[in-house]
Amino acid sequence: MVIIMQQPEWKLLDAADMIMGRMCSQVAKLALLGEHIVIINAKDAVISGRRNQILAKYVHLRRDIRNLSNPRRGPFHNSRPDTFLRQKIRFMLPKNHRGAEALKRVHVYIADIPDVKKSKYANAEPIIVRNASKERLSRKSVTIEDVCNNMGWTRKRGKELSI
Repeated sequence: MVIIMQQPEWKLLDAADMIMGRMCSQVAKLALLGEHIVIINAKDAVISGRRNQILAKYVHLRRDIRNLSNPRRGPFHNSRPDTFLRQKIRFMLPKNHRGAEALKRVHVYIADIPDVKKSKYANAEPIIVRNASKERLSRKSVTIEDVCNNMGWTRKRGKELSI
């Protein structure tokens, strides 16, 4: 007996200039319904609000949450844009087996898909999330990249070859 595993159909979502909360809630709902979603340009998603208030909120969480007697205890807050966005999606999923399975169906990348994995998402169908565009905002906003830079993330550049 031969069992043929069918490749999942991936949905491609470009997070550039999307409101983080609205986008994450809709991605979480799609993942719960069984959709496989890959998110690119996570660093370009935006959080609405004043820059100083948003940075104060996230930097405060990063610095002051640890216990002085044991600094290895959590909760830990991610400072990379892809894991930061994935954590926000995880917070919107149920805290049970169904939510864990849904989170496995969501892949997030900082910028574009790496060359090694492009074949996996070769025929990914682009989707558009409703009511999550930055144009809806009449107020100020800040990108996830800016928040993560203030939380301590430094983007690692590729090594240059010297001949």
